[in-house]
Amino acid sequence: MLQRVRDLIAIPELRSRLLSGAQGLDRKVRWAHVCELPDPTEWLGEGDVLMTTGLGIPRVPAEQHTYVTRLAQAGIAGMMIGEHMQAPQDISALVEQAETLGFPVILTEYGVPFAAVTRAIIDANQQDEFARRGALAKVYESARLSIQGLGLPALLQRLQTDIQCCLYLVSLDTFTPWAHGLPALPAPLKTSLGTTRPRQGTPQPMVRRHALQTGEALSIELPTEQGCLLVVTGAQLPDYGMLHHLTAVLGLEVQRLQAERERRLRLGSELLDDLLQQRLQTAPLLERLGAYLPGLTLDTAVISAARLKGSDSVREDQLHHLEDTALVRTQGQELILLHLDGLQEQYSSQLDLQLGSSALLVHAQRGPEALREALLALAHTHAERRVCRYTQLETDTPWLPRTPDEAHRAFRSVLGALHDYDHANGSQLLHTLQVFLEENRSWVNAAQRLHVHKQTLVYRVRRIEAISGRSLDNTADVATFWFALQSALAIGCSF
Repeated sequence: MLQRVRDLIAIPELRSRLLSGAQGLDRKVRWAHVCELPDPTEWLGEGDVLMTTGLGIPRVPAEQHTYVTRLAQAGIAGMMIGEHMQAPQDISALVEQAETLGFPVILTEYGVPFAAVTRAIIDANQQDEFARRGALAKVYESARLSIQGLGLPALLQRLQTDIQCCLYLVSLDTFTPWAHGLPALPAPLKTSLGTTRPRQGTPQPMVRRHALQTGEALSIELPTEQGCLLVVTGAQLPDYGMLHHLTAVLGLEVQRLQAERERRLRLGSELLDDLLQQRLQTAPLLERLGAYLPGLTLDTAVISAARLKGSDSVREDQLHHLEDTALVRTQGQELILLHLDGLQEQYSSQLDLQLGSSALLVHAQRGPEALREALLALAHTHAERRVCRYTQLETDTPWLPRTPDEAHRAFRSVLGALHDYDHANGSQLLHTLQVFLEENRSWVNAAQRLHVHKQTLVYRVRRIEAISGRSLDNTADVATFWFALQSALAIGCSF
């Protein structure tokens, strides 16, 4: 069975001879492929033989040095150059560096078709193909078990055994495990992916190779789930075809899991909405809650709230990581959670958001009140205090209201007339005021965010000043407007 570079050279009909790199003659050969690109390592990797007419070989000696170094570092088995074709006349720099690296450079006579080299490897590697088909059969047996409810972590473990490689399924954005129970990337591998793999939206090969201190890793995105990345490491990496079989099998399980996640988030959101709208008594609430968060009681549960601004959003994968410990609902720019008390700091860090939390829920009819408490506590958060509990409101923001009643009075005394005007005329003056102040009174930025012409914004601001009796050119009035808006948001008003 042909497995080494020396065996390839020894085939008489290929009429090939070694030019440089004798120390690498025992390198294993998996495949041979023609590539004339300046960087063949994007398409070839460990165990592949590069066949070239010489078109892609640089003419500058320093570039030849870099070219062959890159090939050797990618684990390519060797390089076959067709004689008297398109290679530069002087390839001495390439030959010298190949000898230093022990990278075989082979010359093949002009009349030998490259297809004959590929055919020789195919004929000699039939035993490898038999083993590959056996591994493929195991892969699809694992797929059958997955359909029967094996689960993603167990499926990944079986596939690792099937192909004798380490498999990691991670998020392309963060390189963290895509789901609970999946193995995390080793730190060196995570670093390598972060520096060598382009982010989403940039052109890139289907399969990317990543050099490690020992060997290399492969990465390929799952076609059924954008942003889900399969990473493979091992002594004998799978070929391109096997990788696609793996992504097909994993893609089916990921799609099933994704559909289950979306269903769970939707039903959890509906349950949280029923609580906030007081549609449930305590007994039926506990019954439904037990199906989602076993062990959670109303005596240990709290409602927390976070607020998004502008174009900020919480990624879907972040919400999925909460599904086992919280009910999640989004309302406009607000994110609402029902969860066990004590997890606030963890959620704030995981979501990278400031979080306000209510007192203990205790009974079902306290849902709306608990939400108002959470929003009021949220109004007291800032960069130095990212989590604030209603039961532990501190005094470093004495200008903000401390109870829902205080917040309502502050809102009505300053913004009540604007609120009534909007309600009567279907206008959006309060929302305009909020955006204008959040954009630090920038006419251009506020107009862009509101999707209106600057003159329209000027008209709205003048109407706000006329109705409220306050001026947005006056610092005291601006501060009053801002605190009143925070009071409104603290009692759940949205504009």
